Amino acid sequence: MKFSRPLFFTLISLAVSAVATVPFIELRLGKQPDNSFLVSSGQRVEAGAIAFDGRPVDLALHPTKEIVAVLGQDRVFLADTQSVLEGTNVPLGSGAAFHGLVWSLDGSTLYASTAGGYVLTIRYRDGKLLAGERIMLKKSEDKRDSRPGGMCLTRDGKTLFVADMDRNCVTEIALGTRENKSEIVRDFPVQNLPYTVKLSFDEKTLVVTNWGGRFAKKNAKGEEVEETAPSLTAALVVKPNHANASGTVSFIERATGATTHLEVGRHPTDLLIENKTAFVANSASDTISVLDVERHTLKKTISVHPDRSVLPQNPLQRFGSIPTALARYGNALLVTHGGDNALSEIALDDDADSPLTFRPVGYFPIAVALAHDGKTAFVLNTKGNGSVRNTVNGKPGNAHDFQGSLSIVDLKSDPVKATERVIANNHWRQEVSQLKPDLAVYKGKIKHVLYIIKENRTYDEVFGDLPEGNGDPKLCGLGETVTPNHHALARQFTLFDNGYVSGTNSADGHAWSTQSLANDYLEHFYTGYRTYPDDIDDPMGLSDAGGLWDAALKKKKTLRIYGETCDDARCVYTPMPESWLEMWNDRKAGTNKYVVTPYSHLKHLRPYIHPHYGYWPLYQSDQHRADLFTEEYARFSKADKVPNLMIMTLPCDHTEGLNTQFPKPKSMVADNDLALGRIVEAVSKSPQWKETCIFVIEDDAQAGPDHVDGHRTVYMVISPYVKRKFVSHELGTTVTMLRSIELMLGLDPMNRFDAAALPLTDCFTNTPDFSPYMVRPNLVKLDDMNLPKSALSPAMQKWKMASDSLDWSGLDRPDFAVLNRVVWHSLHGSETPYPGETGKDLRVKQR
Repeated sequence: MKFSRPLFFTLISLAVSAVATVPFIELRLGKQPDNSFLVSSGQRVEAGAIAFDGRPVDLALHPTKEIVAVLGQDRVFLADTQSVLEGTNVPLGSGAAFHGLVWSLDGSTLYASTAGGYVLTIRYRDGKLLAGERIMLKKSEDKRDSRPGGMCLTRDGKTLFVADMDRNCVTEIALGTRENKSEIVRDFPVQNLPYTVKLSFDEKTLVVTNWGGRFAKKNAKGEEVEETAPSLTAALVVKPNHANASGTVSFIERATGATTHLEVGRHPTDLLIENKTAFVANSASDTISVLDVERHTLKKTISVHPDRSVLPQNPLQRFGSIPTALARYGNALLVTHGGDNALSEIALDDDADSPLTFRPVGYFPIAVALAHDGKTAFVLNTKGNGSVRNTVNGKPGNAHDFQGSLSIVDLKSDPVKATERVIANNHWRQEVSQLKPDLAVYKGKIKHVLYIIKENRTYDEVFGDLPEGNGDPKLCGLGETVTPNHHALARQFTLFDNGYVSGTNSADGHAWSTQSLANDYLEHFYTGYRTYPDDIDDPMGLSDAGGLWDAALKKKKTLRIYGETCDDARCVYTPMPESWLEMWNDRKAGTNKYVVTPYSHLKHLRPYIHPHYGYWPLYQSDQHRADLFTEEYARFSKADKVPNLMIMTLPCDHTEGLNTQFPKPKSMVADNDLALGRIVEAVSKSPQWKETCIFVIEDDAQAGPDHVDGHRTVYMVISPYVKRKFVSHELGTTVTMLRSIELMLGLDPMNRFDAAALPLTDCFTNTPDFSPYMVRPNLVKLDDMNLPKSALSPAMQKWKMASDSLDWSGLDRPDFAVLNRVVWHSLHGSETPYPGETGKDLRVKQR
């Protein structure tokens, strides 16, 4: 079915107008009564996709059969239009790479990029897959790490080309036979972080997308004249806000090795070549670059945002569509939108400058292939149905319980109705009164916001014992005895039992918490992080639209940052303590022997960062952090110069397992609880309290159990304008909280996620109560240190050994599944089975 462009937009406008007054109501995250799913971004994902465990990253259509191979989190398997095919799993050993899966032309062999620095050869025989040769991408004398990505094959099946991200090259491999092994022929240098490579139609030219863009320009002396920032070993050109500033495509002539580079949009990922034209998905620019392969030139750029004549609202013209993959469909281009959970269609014979139609798919689509029937598309969704692997079966879940999915899209179905559903699923049509409610807090009564980002607890872990809310007391190990201030604040103000983090771990959790999205780089690398930019030490992990701090500075708001954006690896302790207890005793004695000096890679933020408030490591207690904040806040308050926006990390509820250098998990959470109470008390007793709102959330809920959804978390709003002794069941996410902050301070949205989000409403009142909060004393000893193995019971010794086996060298390096079982048994006892498990043995899958 084909419409003229004006007629199609008229039909869409009429269809959307007809449903615009119908409220989009969902109760809680996860599976809904109609079998759809509400996911952690607040978007809706429709039912009907083929679901499976884990986070997939790529797919490849078999050359002759209507089946696809899927590159999963730790395996490759096959699926058709009905289901995953049984008996086709091939374990990857080292896990999946971020991208890279291709069939030989005859369909007998599959090649998969792995996180182990090699390409795995997989044979296809009689409907089964069988692992074969491991092809290493570099010679033994090359000391650089290898990270294979996208690949392509010559039509004769003899030569494989692989984009090697961390060596900034494309490797040519002569494929072996049964008698001979494959051999490296040569490397073709390209630019920063090559993502994928394709052959031109005549096979004379290699075309490569460079995710990290060009090298910095140099002057006549060979000195760089542009600012760069590291992304592991690569030096990326960056914008003033620290996001990387460039994306390029390299054209390599195979015969001579001559290479030319062309600037395209930022984060160029997937690449499609049709005859003499190449299409490039620019994930960080929300555009498609159309290139002339022979002339190495840019023909035009297509926006992937919906046309204004379809939906004229401003939110849709903001960053966040995140195009990730491409396929050709007749005279149209199919584009997966990672941010919109949609497959768009762009009519290339219509002088297109934006998508014509949208079709709903799963959570963050990452790959697409057009079926041989010419009317069906396979779309692979890396986050699928959300973190529902256990909760759909009535078991407690955690945020890592991802259920990836494969959407089978009928391209002949009604495009008007399909586009209408995408609009509804993404909340693209909102009433003005909903976007800015008639509440005092959104009409100028709030001048100061304190935004506190904590670490890694679910609602049930902390509030499961509160009978007022929807909690499961069996999952509550950090209840009122450990967290008296959390409980008192929830009772005195509002208890939120339907609030969720949008992130999964600290890498994407801090991105969601400060930027209102996790970009394509973070979503591709969930299977095994190349870098872990929770502290924005890698420009690849920063949204092109910037962070909440940029939104505040743009509106000339005053700003103060406590620990957030500060690099854990660059934080300096002078002197370096041997244990947490040394710094604790120094604080108690008032000797001030230890000085913490944080470091941020974001140069423009350094003047706003507290000079001694650290983010990581956790030798600095949250009491120390509370000391620093309350002392400075008192000075700000006295001078009536309290900043408009204060962003704070309060991380000690992360815990350090059973590490004897640190207190027991319940003591570290109690430390965090007391610090929160002290901070709220200090603010609530100040003159500025009458114009202040405090927001509290976790960056992610890590892997603790929750009976509703693993993203459900400690979610708090504290202000004179917050209802007292109230329980809110209103759905809230990280994005919801950010939109509420922006509206209070008069900030512009950062991207389409927060622009379309509805702010919190039912917790607020227009009649303020200015009475302050009084801190509750801790009921758990804060310096109760973890015991050595010899002092533990035989049953707990097992968990001590499990804790000691973890990698404690950096943030979130300990295996989350093991750590959460360690914490569980430290709180509930060694004999209490972990939720969903019946045995007492350590049965943990390493990830």
